[in-house]
Amino acid sequence: MKHLHIIIYIGTLLTVLTLASCNGCSRKTDRTKPRMESVILSSIKQKADLVTTEVRVRKLAIYDSSKHEKFELANPRTWKYGERKCIVPVDVTIKYGYDLRDLTIDDVKLTDDSTAVVVLLPRPKVIDSGYEAKVEDRDVVKMSSGLRDQISHEEVDMLMERAYRAVMEEDFTEMVNKDIENNAKVVFAAIVKSLGMKNVDVIVHRKEEWR
Repeated sequence: MKHLHIIIYIGTLLTVLTLASCNGCSRKTDRTKPRMESVILSSIKQKADLVTTEVRVRKLAIYDSSKHEKFELANPRTWKYGERKCIVPVDVTIKYGYDLRDLTIDDVKLTDDSTAVVVLLPRPKVIDSGYEAKVEDRDVVKMSSGLRDQISHEEVDMLMERAYRAVMEEDFTEMVNKDIENNAKVVFAAIVKSLGMKNVDVIVHRKEEWR
């Protein structure tokens, strides 16, 4: 059950990054000028909604009419011909990421010498998930091992739904953490540069690891 075929697809769901101008900012007094952290946070929330990484997991849902509990999941390398009745492949897509609208002013920090911006990121969460509800008949392996009943379309649908729920009970966040962080850094760097901070480094940290 723990054996998975996993392919990671890196992707970012971004709104268009537009260059921000600050005409008239120089005319503001120090008393009215907003903190730079607030400007950066506002730009992040205006220009980018999500940063995500996509995981695709294949499970084999197995129907065995000889057992009381007819449903199980298996690694394709371990099942033996003649033992099972029907094998249905299920490809589950999970998008983990950050909703940048959840960031607060405490999550954006400018170093004292203004050479770096540090953005503290929460633990990634599931942004979206799903699976292809239809499976081609040629992809369903039906066994002729003396088991009599033909499996119905309803039973195939049940297998796929249970396989999907089983995948969603697993946690892949540690596997994709670095990928999402790197995607977020690219987004933040573009935003910081658009604010005229061309020689400022962007650093991302997990919030729970920040000291």
